[in-house]
Amino acid sequence: MTTLPPGGRASPPSRLLIHADEPGQANRLALLVSHYGHQPQILDSRQLLTPHGQGDALLISSRQFGAEVRLGLSLWPGVPRLLFCERIGTEPQIALLQQGVLLVPHPCGEREPVEQWLRLARSQLAMVQALAQTESELRQQLVDRRLVEQAKGRLMRHQGLDEEQAYRLMRSTAMSRHLSLGELARQLLLALPA
Repeated sequence: MTTLPPGGRASPPSRLLIHADEPGQANRLALLVSHYGHQPQILDSRQLLTPHGQGDALLISSRQFGAEVRLGLSLWPGVPRLLFCERIGTEPQIALLQQGVLLVPHPCGEREPVEQWLRLARSQLAMVQALAQTESELRQQLVDRRLVEQAKGRLMRHQGLDEEQAYRLMRSTAMSRHLSLGELARQLLLALPA
């Protein structure tokens, strides 16, 4: 059984960036996260919109979801982001979730389970990043497949091969040159006239 040290954290303290639309709320949130053993850094509007600092997560508490908060969240894509906000429409919620922002649909209270919210924000960001990576790889596979089909067609015209022969020739050439079919197709399309 793991026992938590005073402050409730078993891992090293993380640096949490905090922004709120009222200074009092920012101070309360900073005090709350420091109880969990984190090192808070309060960001003013300028700092939120010019991300030069390093932090392990960004926590924003806002009464309304306005342009400043929307832009601020979009400028910190590599860190887990947590937004405490009561008034936010459905469309902005969907857009934020797709960006990996964790939404908490109420103001941040004094007994807020910040540690659990941070864990969720981290896992949500990791999931969104993994999905984006998978999407990128699938898009590249589609591009490569189109290029292979185009190159195969040119080989068929220039060499008088049928589709199966052209594919086998491309495959064996790619393997002997340690290239992917997509890379070989790019080279063939540059070398063979249309």
